[in-house]
Amino acid sequence: MGLFATGVTVVATGSGEDLRAMTANAVTSLSLEPALLICCLSKKAKMTSRLQKEQGFSVNILCQEQQDLSTYFAGGWKDETRPDFEFVPWQGGPLLQGCAAAIGCELVQMLEGGDHWIVIGRVVALCEGAVPTNPLIFYRGHYHSLATKPANEIPAIWYFDW
Repeated sequence: MGLFATGVTVVATGSGEDLRAMTANAVTSLSLEPALLICCLSKKAKMTSRLQKEQGFSVNILCQEQQDLSTYFAGGWKDETRPDFEFVPWQGGPLLQGCAAAIGCELVQMLEGGDHWIVIGRVVALCEGAVPTNPLIFYRGHYHSLATKPANEIPAIWYFDW
């Protein structure tokens, strides 16, 4: 699965001193009607017990400039001082300032999936970052940038009606 490029998110729940957050890249949409998403969290993660108590969570989609936050919330941070970040209260749960977008969810169900929980959330709030950004991409165990081309360099795609 390391050959499947993914975006990177920080899943968060709670508030104040009880706020819990962790990096997750196993996140996907499940349904449009009703709006549902899935995120998969390790059963060993402290987040899972907290999530059941809170009954709601946010999925904060990281931008390229937030790679250090991904490392921090994944537990791989080596520096003595934590990176600069702030969560603010939001109708969808803890909102990570500066993220590309955020999805607030109400917990619908947690299903067993081997050593992970398959967490199903009903979307209750959406937030798009104020400034367009490039997403943080994870591929083959490393972070990558999304290569973009100016609009005039993107090849035309032709569709034919057979």
